[in-house]
Amino acid sequence: MEDKKTFGAYVLRRRKELGMTQKAFAEKLFVTESAVSKWERGLSYPDITMLGAICEVLGVSEHELLTGSEDTQRRRAERLAERYLALTRRWRRAQYVAYGAALLGFLIGALISGNAAIFYIALPSLAMAASLTLLPMMATDHPVLGDCRASLALSGFAASLLLLLLACCFAVGGDWFFIAATGVLFGLGFFIAPVLLNQLPLPEWMRKSKTSAYLTIQIALLLLLLLACALATGGDWFPIAALGVLFGCGFFVVPVLLRQLPLAEPLRGHKLLVYFSVQTLLLFLLMCAVELPSGGARELLLLDLPEALALLALPWGDMLLGRYLPASGRLRGAACCGWSAVWMWLSPFAVNRLDGAYYGYGPMAQESLFSAFENFNLLRWDDYTAWINIYALLVFALAAAAVALVIAEIVHRKK
Repeated sequence: MEDKKTFGAYVLRRRKELGMTQKAFAEKLFVTESAVSKWERGLSYPDITMLGAICEVLGVSEHELLTGSEDTQRRRAERLAERYLALTRRWRRAQYVAYGAALLGFLIGALISGNAAIFYIALPSLAMAASLTLLPMMATDHPVLGDCRASLALSGFAASLLLLLLACCFAVGGDWFFIAATGVLFGLGFFIAPVLLNQLPLPEWMRKSKTSAYLTIQIALLLLLLLACALATGGDWFPIAALGVLFGCGFFVVPVLLRQLPLAEPLRGHKLLVYFSVQTLLLFLLMCAVELPSGGARELLLLDLPEALALLALPWGDMLLGRYLPASGRLRGAACCGWSAVWMWLSPFAVNRLDGAYYGYGPMAQESLFSAFENFNLLRWDDYTAWINIYALLVFALAAAAVALVIAEIVHRKK
């Protein structure tokens, strides 16, 4: 009964605060005055289906009605929200007035001075400021754009900056806009692209590949900047620069792409092989871009490509042995150490033979497979023998490591 009295007292107090009679209150709820009187005297509760209508008439929440007390925290939050919205509206109107007055002032100044460039430059400048202050506030109430305010502000700022560069280019003359625009986009992309990828609605497969998308965007902008510079300078160096950038960036970009992008089923278990293949292909394309325009096709085929294959034999051999050799980890490690030792032993001899065959002086009479170690002497460390001693010690260390791993595998199998 005490709960009914509390409920009834609260309904009575709210009704009187609103200046409403029992008859008017009952008519709004489509009930009798007797029913309202019973509620207020604590003799009965209203039907549960009427709680929403009672709350609407009394201007209270269901929590306040059921507990018979005011929800001060909620009301305080509502008042603060109303104040914030009012302050936002006033600040928005103030910006409308400020930007409009500034634009009007620049327009009058341009008309008085007869220089239209003043207005053309001022317009995108004001748009840059409005993109960071006014545009996010305008998008706050939008159901979709409200969640992308940062992306909208940064995109508007970048577009306004490009328009400002274009206006300056027209005002002062010159053909530097393409270079400036691509340079600005490349620079802004470092902090704008992550915001866009984080806030904009993306396809499901791209949501899991945001890092790959970010790196791809930045590399594409860098290539576009190089193309703009090449077109402006009239040079033919763009293919070399582009392939050099792709080859250099591929060392850390390709692993990310292979990890995040959806690959065909046969390639998922061979990502390391794909990585080596992509980097090797880029290296060969870069060599072709360097040699072919200058008429070096003969040198490319007879010297550069064979020497590149000889040098690539080390990482390719270690990768294939370490990844695909059907043996234990110790034996794979022994195979990699042994191959590295053999490569270091034979590569100087192979490169010398390729150089001799191409340049026409042929192999030296005393040259042999062991000629690289003829001056090996640990008791002598001058400028001539120091590098030979270090090189030979590396070969011996790799060979010793291979033997030690094989012995360890034999002992492990016996145990």
